[in-house]
Amino acid sequence: MSKRLLTLAFCAFVGVGSISAQRSVQSPVVPEKCPPEIRVLQPGVRLTVMVPDPAVQAPTGIDVDRQGRIWAVSSHTHFRPDDYVGPEHDEVVVFSDLDRDGEFETRKVFYRRTKATMDLELGANGWVYLAERGRILRVRDSDGDGVGDIEENVAVLETSATYPHNGHSGLAWHPSGELVFALGENFNSQWTLVGSDGSQVSGTGEGGIFRCQPDGAKLHRISRGFWNPFGIVVRPNGEIFAAENDPGSRPPCRLLHVVAGGDYGYQRLYGNAPFHPFVAWNGELRGTLPMVAPVGEAPCGIAMLGGGVIVPSWSDNRIDFFPLQPEGASYAAERVEIIAGSDFFRPTCIKQTSPTTFYLTDWVFGSYEVHGRGRIWRLDIDPDVAAWFEPRTVPAPNSAAVLAGRLRNGTSGKKVDQLFQLGRSEDPFIAHGAIRSLAAPARFWDAEAVRRMSSRDRVTATLVLRHARPRVAMWPRVLLNDENEEVVFEALRWIADERLPGFEKDVENLMQRADLTFRIFEAALACWNIITGTPKAGVTDVKMLINRVRDEDSPASIRAFALRLLPVESRLSDKELLRLLRLNDTALSIEAIRSLSGRTNRTAVEVLELLADNRRLSPRLRVEVIGGLARNSEGQISRLITLAQDRDRTVRHEALRALRFSSVDEDQAKALSKIANRHKDSRALVKAVLYPGSTGEGRPAFSDLSAWTKRLTKRKGDPAVGR
Repeated sequence: MSKRLLTLAFCAFVGVGSISAQRSVQSPVVPEKCPPEIRVLQPGVRLTVMVPDPAVQAPTGIDVDRQGRIWAVSSHTHFRPDDYVGPEHDEVVVFSDLDRDGEFETRKVFYRRTKATMDLELGANGWVYLAERGRILRVRDSDGDGVGDIEENVAVLETSATYPHNGHSGLAWHPSGELVFALGENFNSQWTLVGSDGSQVSGTGEGGIFRCQPDGAKLHRISRGFWNPFGIVVRPNGEIFAAENDPGSRPPCRLLHVVAGGDYGYQRLYGNAPFHPFVAWNGELRGTLPMVAPVGEAPCGIAMLGGGVIVPSWSDNRIDFFPLQPEGASYAAERVEIIAGSDFFRPTCIKQTSPTTFYLTDWVFGSYEVHGRGRIWRLDIDPDVAAWFEPRTVPAPNSAAVLAGRLRNGTSGKKVDQLFQLGRSEDPFIAHGAIRSLAAPARFWDAEAVRRMSSRDRVTATLVLRHARPRVAMWPRVLLNDENEEVVFEALRWIADERLPGFEKDVENLMQRADLTFRIFEAALACWNIITGTPKAGVTDVKMLINRVRDEDSPASIRAFALRLLPVESRLSDKELLRLLRLNDTALSIEAIRSLSGRTNRTAVEVLELLADNRRLSPRLRVEVIGGLARNSEGQISRLITLAQDRDRTVRHEALRALRFSSVDEDQAKALSKIANRHKDSRALVKAVLYPGSTGEGRPAFSDLSAWTKRLTKRKGDPAVGR
């Protein structure tokens, strides 16, 4: 690259102008040299710098036109530090005129008016489409001087949220000619997205992928349930795939197969806790769709390659290939790592220009704040050498995929009873399609007709009714009283997701039922927090839980459930836990013992010691006590060895597990040997205590992962013991 281009780039970076900071921070300290240290991990791969650092800064979008010019977004506003010196707005820059070294000589700024610009996509008739945090717009040069002078809004997001990284992104073209783009979780702020013709879609924290005409008309949402689908690609057959940029506190990020009406399980309404009864990350809830595969952390782009997709990972400093293998009506994939680099290799957006040629932007430095560094790479793959992928076209859909598609668009020709059967399919994409198909006849169902359905069909009917009539509050009220707890769960999820008003008394009464399972109690508690205005409390509203535990009029089972959800260092005293033990309810006693086991104060330990020595206590409770003593096993060795001699097998084995990795003296070792001689079924556990490096008789070595996986697929574990 010429010195002139580097000089122009540097001048653009340090140019005058400033904007008010999005947060008060200082510019990160970036080393003068940021070597990417590229390692090619598969044959037939070549990565070449086309625009060196820092001719493009913090790039967030890329495309290449028919003349071979590179178009990219240089970000100057993404968490702009207080002391940042650079353009007031983001820049759309165009690189052209290759020199003899294969680098671009000319850098020209096409547009400089947007902020928090997350993506760029070239369109027809000279339009350049941009994804700004709060809108999708397009810009065109009308007089041929190389500078954009006409700007039009395609879709505008009306919301109070301003965080730059969870708004619009993911621009792509559908074979139909429609524009596809994404919206992140928007911090659960209410939003309305308005197209150029006035078409509207509204929501809160469920994210979405949308389609519209190139000018913004006929806007509609394709699917929901995303954290931040930052990268989108559409295959020639219209199939859409998205790379989910952020998993919050619940990794991994996701590669998703996006279909019409799909719900991918996430809702910011419930905060960013790792688990919540109404949040699914991999299709765990009915009606939600799973991921194709886990991807690297913080993917910002996605592109096609043969029958699979390429996904760069910003945080993992890597580029991966995912060969898409048909699995039912969707796909599965195993990651193939093709390129890795140092901490100064931060691939973001990617654009395919031929079946095996790609251009990638590189953020360079691992800071969210803009820092004035960046590169653009060209990735070439030689299909004659790269045997790790098949340079084939997209295969025709299999029978399951065809059925799922016809179910989604209502052309399957299936009767209602057949649709109910398909709604129970183990293939989530077929079940999802059947639920969509049933929405039309569901408009004519009444409560009596639903009550006459079989128990399993009522579960499907609940999902169908919610899909067909989401704001009709009559249905959840009817379904909350169903004898099938799965119907009750789905009714609670319906109320919470739609934030239906007027259900406070219904949910309160439900939480007082003695026959409630923990799963339904947890769901009811989450629902209660939603409809009473504290959604982020999830299932850990400490004040409410303590009140439940202390409520002597509540069933013991409900008090036990509330105690299970309380942090061990809650405001409940040791004396209160002792009083709960004296009620002699097994479930409540178990939770009280577990609460004591999580505490380190001397009183709690003394109570556990007294309980451990009480042989009149049931084995079910004694093993819970042993689990508590195991936290301080070095001070409990003699007591645990005594317990390991118990006649009850469950107690004996739990005590031996608690002794694992403890230091025993010669006399204690002899006592353990006697246990092994007396009880043959305890020999493996005794051996594991006496020989800490042993995994027990007939068990694989610790490091033999494949052998353990094989063993665990053949044997049924004991969840109670594991807990």
